Amino acid sequence: MTARVGVARKLPRSIAVCILVSLLLCSSLSCSRQPSPEPVTLTYLDVEWEAPDELSGIWRDLQDFTQQTGIHVKRLPAPDGSLNQLALWKKLLQKGSATPDVYSTDVVWSGILSPYLIDLKPYFANDLASVPPVVVSSYTVDDKLIAVPHHAYVGLLFYRTDLLRRYGYRGPPKTWDELEAMASRIQAGERARGNKDFWGYVWQGAATEDLTCNGLEWQMGNGGGRIIEDDQTISVNNPQTIRAWQRAARWVGSISPHDVTAHAKW
Repeated sequence: MTARVGVARKLPRSIAVCILVSLLLCSSLSCSRQPSPEPVTLTYLDVEWEAPDELSGIWRDLQDFTQQTGIHVKRLPAPDGSLNQLALWKKLLQKGSATPDVYSTDVVWSGILSPYLIDLKPYFANDLASVPPVVVSSYTVDDKLIAVPHHAYVGLLFYRTDLLRRYGYRGPPKTWDELEAMASRIQAGERARGNKDFWGYVWQGAATEDLTCNGLEWQMGNGGGRIIEDDQTISVNNPQTIRAWQRAARWVGSISPHDVTAHAKW
């Protein structure tokens, strides 16, 4: 299971994941052309554009790509907000615009953008062996790989080893039920020791994408499946999911502060 305590990240953009679509593919296509006196430049439209910073991971990767291939990359600014970005992506792809050459895409856009993108599997057969299958499946639609992950976010549970030892636990919880029980006991013990403001479990509970990702983790951890299954069945309304969400609601005011639902990050 994947849980969060304290300042946990959201699942990819959320559970939330930024995807760099095949610079190598573009490289292979460019290299097949006749030599040109001008260097080849690719335009790259990214969902998380920022000013050039040599310390950021994406800029270092682009610089490495240019050094290895001689191909320059011009990174284009994107509009704010995922809905505005998705609208622009669809507009450009539907028009068949000459630029940009490379798009990045949010993991939840795979099904929406699939009709406009080629299957990358033939070009990345060897590379995909090192990518976890669950990540690859997130960008696969009808057996077509529409994007290749540049990086993936994962959920983390932050915990205090000193408190686990103090209350006789050998390790962190492995299920949500264990987390609830351990957090309750540790919280009661710490408050009895004088720490009246101590809470056992804090999480991202504001009405944002973070909460959706958290809810999906609780749901899947309780055997509730996904929101929409591979066969397009909307399966979210099931007893396991209902129990999982009711359990999380029970945490507010018990092992989690009342205002946990007012904060996207802790």
